[in-house]
Parts: sequence; structure tokens; C-alpha cells
Amino acid sequence: MKKTELLDFLKRNKNFSLVWSSQILSCVTVNIVNFMMMTKIYERTGSSLAVSFLWVFYYIPAFFLGPFSGIFVDHWKKRNVLMYTNFLQSMTVLLFLLIGDKFYTVYPFVFLYSLIDEFYGPAQASSIPHLVKRNDLPMANSLFFVTGQGALLVGFGLSGPLMRLLGENNLIFLASFLLLAGGLSGYFLPKDEPERKKIENITRFWTELKLGYSYIASKRIVLYPLILSVFFGVILSSIGVSLPAIANQLFKIQVKDAGPLIIVPLGLGALSAISLITKLKQKYRKKSLMTFGLKIVLSDFLLLSLVLPFLGKYILVPGILLAFILGFGGLLIFIPNQTLLQENIPSKLRGRVFGTLGFATTVITLPVLLFSATLIDTAGISPFLFFAGMIVLIFLLFIKKAEDAVIAEKNGVINGNH
Repeated sequence: MKKTELLDFLKRNKNFSLVWSSQILSCVTVNIVNFMMMTKIYERTGSSLAVSFLWVFYYIPAFFLGPFSGIFVDHWKKRNVLMYTNFLQSMTVLLFLLIGDKFYTVYPFVFLYSLIDEFYGPAQASSIPHLVKRNDLPMANSLFFVTGQGALLVGFGLSGPLMRLLGENNLIFLASFLLLAGGLSGYFLPKDEPERKKIENITRFWTELKLGYSYIASKRIVLYPLILSVFFGVILSSIGVSLPAIANQLFKIQVKDAGPLIIVPLGLGALSAISLITKLKQKYRKKSLMTFGLKIVLSDFLLLSLVLPFLGKYILVPGILLAFILGFGGLLIFIPNQTLLQENIPSKLRGRVFGTLGFATTVITLPVLLFSATLIDTAGISPFLFFAGMIVLIFLLFIKKAEDAVIAEKNGVINGNH
């Protein structure tokens, strides 16, 4: 992406920079805190299963709020949601100062932080189409994805050195300040009105809930990208749980060094792909870009699991290169898929659809995380990476069948109109 392209985009969509700033600060903070807590747990236990419970407690709130948070977001002012959730999370982060040597107290604090985040996520995702022009959605989604990777670069990449330099308590104070600044970014967003009227009774509430699910089930052009988004989220979470083991068992480095040697190359790979997405979005269909990305990710997992372990003392440089390629392929999957969702969901239903996405991702992620962590602790990191590759292969086969079904649905609509 050229500097002039970014400046022109921000000039056309001035309010986008505010919600983007909020996202940057929120993502950096969550990655700083997660890496710090993950490192603390792994260094004390040496167990991927213990690390996985960090993510389990992070995802549990979606079981309770996932099906409903999107409905509330659709009936609330998104500006207020983005602002107040950041302020509440800023105060929640300070609770991590109470942990001390009792690492198990991490879990309830992570649960509370995630509980608040269940409203922030759908509000953020559903606000983008209101803040940018339709033709600029691919660019907006690219920036949001790149921001996520950039937050990994800053959060995971610098957490280890910052823990050594500042100490854990000062780093927690820094994280709280970043979230406070994110809330102030939301404050300066233009005032908005809820997409739908207030819910007057419980019957209306359940009607609203069923409306969102019915829409998803009836529109394959929304359902299939939603399924792919769930898969993408599960893979990312699984990589997060396995990161200490990848560093320790595969790369033979300390967990604190996983940021600069694994996460930074991963993020840079995603960043490097952004210019390719911008150039190819008019020339190639979204499905073609996603298929190419899935093939890259599949090849990468197979090389990590079947080849890298046999390279001995030469493992580090090829491993860094494979991390870079994995980030590159992941971007080619996420951006076209997210754009498909936002283009095909009516504005009044976006909040609940993205809330449903978070809920579905959680339902699938929790058992997969526990299985993955158990597999790593019992069999090692290579079998886990091979298993991840086989999941990618399944979705590579799925995407072709999904395209055929969407085409058939469109043809049925066209024929029905005639």
C-alpha cells in the first residue's frame, strides 16, 4: 500500500481514523497482556494445557453473550459502546496487578475483560460500513486486519523486552493507559442512532434473535463466509495456545523471544500482502484469492510439521521464513472473506451477525483448544501442526463446494424473478 493511497483513503473517510485508532490501542493492549500472562503461566507450569485455559476463560463469555450481544449492539449507539467498553477494560486491566505469584488468579480477570469485549467487537465490526464508502470496504478491512497483525508485532513482539525493561507492573499500567486512550478515540466519533428501536419485551427480544439466525441460514453467500471466518478464528486461537511450545520445542528458543522471532515475521508477512490485495482486488475474484491463501497456509503447516524438525541447528532461519509466509497466506484468506460478509449483510442486522460469528467461533474454539493443548503436551508440537494442516485441507475442499452452492442460490433468485 502506497502512502498516498492511505492518505487519500483517510481523507475520504475521516471518521474511520477514530475507530481505527480505537482498534489499534485495544489490540495492542490485549496482545501485551495476553503475552505477559501466557509467558507467566508457561514458565510456571511448562504446560500447553494450562496456557489453553487462559484462552478458555477468554472465550467463555461468548457462550453467554455471543448469541445476544449483537442484538444489543444493534439497539445501542455504537459510539457509546466503543467508548464505554474501552473505559471499563482500562479499569479491568489494573486487576492484573493483584496476581503476584498466584498465576491461577489470571483466569477470572481474563474472563471479566472478555465479558466486556463481547460488546466491543460487534460494535466495531458493524460500525465500519457506516464510516467508509462501499468501494472502500476492502481497504478498510485490510487496514483492520493489518492493524491486528501490527498489534501482534507491537504487543507480542515487544512484550518480552518490555517485561525485562519496565517490569510487569509498569507494563500493566501502560496497558491500562492505552485502553483509556482508545475510549477517548470513541468519544470523538460522530453521534449515531441505533439501527433498530428499543426492545420492549422478551417476546420481541426472541423475535429479534431468531431473525438474525434465520437470515444467516437462508443466505448461503453469508453463511459460507461466516463458516470460513469461524475456521480462521479457530486456527488463530490454536496458534496462540501453541506459541510457547512452538518457541520451546520447535524453534528451541525462550518463550520471551517468541515475539521478535516468530510473531514479528508472521505480522510482517501479513503486512507485505496488503499491497497485493489492493492491486489484485479488481483483477481476481475473492474466491480465487482465498483459495490461493489456503494453499499457502496448507503448504506452510506441512513444512513446519514434516520438514522443519529435521533441520537441527539450521532450524531458526527457515522457521522465521515460514512464519512470514504463514502471515502472508492468512491475509489472503481473511480480507476477501470479511469483505464478502460486510457487502452482503444489511446494516440493521450487522451487529447480530457479527455477534453470532463471535459465538460460533467460541463454541468451536473451546474444544479444539483443549484438544490441541492435550495433543501438544502428549505427542509434541509437530503432530499438532500436521493436524492444523489437515483442517486447512478440509476447508480448501469446502470452498469449492461453497462457491457452487452460492452460484446455484443466485441463479435460483434470478430465475425466480423471471
